[in-house]
Amino acid sequence: PEQFFQWYIERRVESYCLGESRRLEKFLDSSLDVLYGNILSAVASSTQRVKDRKDQKDKISLWLDEFCRELTELINLPRSDLKGLEHQEITDIEFLSKAMAEALPAMENELREEFAVADLSWFEMKPHTILAEQFLGCWEQCPFCGAVCTNTIWGHDGDHQVLFHRPRALTGGWWDKTDHLVIDICSNLVASKCKFEVADARWIRFKRYRDAGPPFSNWKILPDPSMQAYWKWFVSHFRTEIETWHGKKFQGRGEIPQAWQRITKEEALAELDK
Repeated sequence: PEQFFQWYIERRVESYCLGESRRLEKFLDSSLDVLYGNILSAVASSTQRVKDRKDQKDKISLWLDEFCRELTELINLPRSDLKGLEHQEITDIEFLSKAMAEALPAMENELREEFAVADLSWFEMKPHTILAEQFLGCWEQCPFCGAVCTNTIWGHDGDHQVLFHRPRALTGGWWDKTDHLVIDICSNLVASKCKFEVADARWIRFKRYRDAGPPFSNWKILPDPSMQAYWKWFVSHFRTEIETWHGKKFQGRGEIPQAWQRITKEEALAELDK
């Protein structure tokens, strides 16, 4: 589930950013427009401030200080990167500000050409990784049906639990001495007299599932016979695929009820939206 979640988020982010709408390119263009305007503003304001300070002899150095200060909150522009300008015998700040302003359009056009082919590899921290981390929760799965713990905190205290369990057939559960898949859900089985086999060949009643030790004992499964319509529809709709995947059949005690087969996809999804 975690790998699928990561893959799904990445796919959706790529579609959103790099699809026909080219949202990433538009975002970069928009950001460049703002930055371009701020740089021009910084050039003008730096020039005006230095011109007003008649007592300063090293006006080029002062202009560079002001220019970097103006852009501190916008871009990472170390003052040391501009130190070379101080050794080019430039003394006219009007000339310097004009040269800076005239150099910007060419740089802007070059960047826009690069934006046209931009992709997510440009980002040091990928957007889909940042987004996925915001949804990070517990990924432990029920040892019976594979349902993912609904706790939103990784490494949380207490037992794992879910609101709704799934038919055991989804993880290949079958009835002993048959090839019949189990359509019952865990929360129904823990109220029954049925047993399950653990790795050391012991048979334990579902209602005493914690006696099997971890990972079973780390889960809180309360008796509840209710099953979501979605899983009834899912089992009915993907019956052949599930049987093929697990090499078992929905027969005997695992026969799919007719009522399940009458559930439509729309009805199943509508219940999930409630």
